[in-house]
Amino acid sequence: MTSPIFISRMRNRAVLFAVVLAVAALAVGASSASANSYNWGDNGAGACNWWQGYQQPSLAGTEIGTYCMQSVTGWIQINEAASQQQAVSCANNDSASGLAYSVDGQSYVDNGPWYVLASVTSAEEGYPQGATDYEAVAWQTGDGGDADLTSNSFYGSQTNGSNPDAVYGAGGAGVTNWGGNGGWQAAVACINAVPRKSFFHRGTKASAPRARDRTIDSVNRSKGKAFLAREYAVKKNVTRTDTRTCPAGMVRKGKLSYTVQEFPANNKFSWKNRSLVDVKMTAKGKNAGSVTMTLTRAKNPTVVQFQLRCVKG
Repeated sequence: MTSPIFISRMRNRAVLFAVVLAVAALAVGASSASANSYNWGDNGAGACNWWQGYQQPSLAGTEIGTYCMQSVTGWIQINEAASQQQAVSCANNDSASGLAYSVDGQSYVDNGPWYVLASVTSAEEGYPQGATDYEAVAWQTGDGGDADLTSNSFYGSQTNGSNPDAVYGAGGAGVTNWGGNGGWQAAVACINAVPRKSFFHRGTKASAPRARDRTIDSVNRSKGKAFLAREYAVKKNVTRTDTRTCPAGMVRKGKLSYTVQEFPANNKFSWKNRSLVDVKMTAKGKNAGSVTMTLTRAKNPTVVQFQLRCVKG
């Protein structure tokens, strides 16, 4: 006899499949049915390798950090039959914020800082001039769960960043979970300025990863849209509240959303030991939204990313 749990899961997948076909026709980066990684390589370095392979002359195989460093998130919780977006800043690669997470155990060249979001132009991919440029992105799922992910389009905007101005760029990733619960990580490729003298170092595991507040806003005024993401480091039994407002001339679009991100010291995700956060989101008028967050259980440093989308009013 077929298990009721199996039947329920199949029904959930059927419903989710219909929804995703309707809203994600522009899905990018096909992944295998259950491989549960996309472009990941060695700890997200596949994002840099993808970008390096498009350079002329090719930089394929160049040591990570010489020109490009992947910016890796912590572990992002995801439930069954859910789609998520995650903004990722190149600022994860500054020494105070989690470079150890980006280079978990890897050999790398310390040729930073890596401010600029790496992207490949449509012309380099053979598309017509004027089409959208593509960021170099990667993701993977963890062993501590049975999530079954595929790539989605990232509905946020991208910011290039600037090496001369010391401004970090940002991009992001989107995934859909077809079954089970678990965690996933995202990575974007970030590049440096003109190469300087290089020094080789060995990456180390993040024994004390630092959860910190960060704003990852991307605004495209020419297209009249914005993706506002802010990360909040939350502490147990402490309530935090904030309000985000769309840029002038823009209004809120779609639902408010959030993700919960953890930083285990051993870089291993566990659904059983996941952080629990009570999150309440409230729309404010036509152009703002507020969030209230209370961490109730955590074994690891925990961050909530609150997201607000805006379009021209």
